[in-house]
Amino acid sequence: MSRIPIETSLERIAALTEQHRDDNQAFGHYIDIMWERERRSDAELDALIDEIAAGVIPHIDCTACANCCRSMAVGLTPDDIPPLTRATGLSPETIINRYVDRKAAAPWGEWGVFCDAPCPFLRGMRCSVYANRPDACRDYPTLTPNFRWLYDEIKRGAGKCPIVFNVIERLKQHLGW
Repeated sequence: MSRIPIETSLERIAALTEQHRDDNQAFGHYIDIMWERERRSDAELDALIDEIAAGVIPHIDCTACANCCRSMAVGLTPDDIPPLTRATGLSPETIINRYVDRKAAAPWGEWGVFCDAPCPFLRGMRCSVYANRPDACRDYPTLTPNFRWLYDEIKRGAGKCPIVFNVIERLKQHLGW
């Protein structure tokens, strides 16, 4: 689908995302206008995103990157606590008191976030609680469903995640942007 190479350099991804910040913002508006004008369904855009992502994901080794774990806030829910207690042997109260910041999560409408970045469960480039990781970690990067409506949130990860960056760049190319 795409001729542009997969970019994996985190430094280059961060620089290009900053360089194209205004362009990426305008691209979100372009998608909205184009989709409305052409009466295309959001499901059609999501299918296109899934197709593009399927061509990107196999080329990205998340265990060699772990940038999301090192630099992004992880939204937590109360349902994330029991698996973390199983993985760590710590009580729910200890997990919450030691690792969860409820106040920092409030502006995003989240129940909680991990207190610190990098993630307290990151060991080298690997998750020490991988089988019991929070749902937000399990689902990241979430590109679909509802890419068009979540684009502003998704594009915030473009400078940090090679998958997000490459999917957005390929989508721009595919749509002739």
